[in-house]
Amino acid sequence: MKNPYLLLDTNVVSEILKPHPNENVLKNLRKYENSCGLPSTAWNELLFGMNIMAEGKKKTFIYEKLVNDIQSQFDIIQYDRHAALIQADIRSRLRAKGIGIEFQDSQIAAIAVSNCMVLVTRNIKHFEPIQEVSPLMLENWFE
Repeated sequence: MKNPYLLLDTNVVSEILKPHPNENVLKNLRKYENSCGLPSTAWNELLFGMNIMAEGKKKTFIYEKLVNDIQSQFDIIQYDRHAALIQADIRSRLRAKGIGIEFQDSQIAAIAVSNCMVLVTRNIKHFEPIQEVSPLMLENWFE
């Protein structure tokens, strides 16, 4: 597998797990399947969401999809010291402007920036402030 250049936000992977996923998301995943990675932060969010679900068929289905499909299909891109440096810069610049940002969103954005990846998300508005202070690139596959 070549190095991925598209980083999938949690909401993109969650979409795959739905009974009736967005067709645009599925089309783009098929088109770019070998070019996608998943930030370790999103992987954590997905596993946490699964872990707090009540036992049952839905939890079993999600577990099997995450472990058997998602984990084997996408590289998990780690939050490392370079991403930490970028995240600290992003957060401090936004704070100086009086703009608050979710810690996980700034961490995912920092992973994308530090690896020169395009962040694919439904939540463009969450990440627009980060674009004001960093070279973050965004795509929305839900439209």
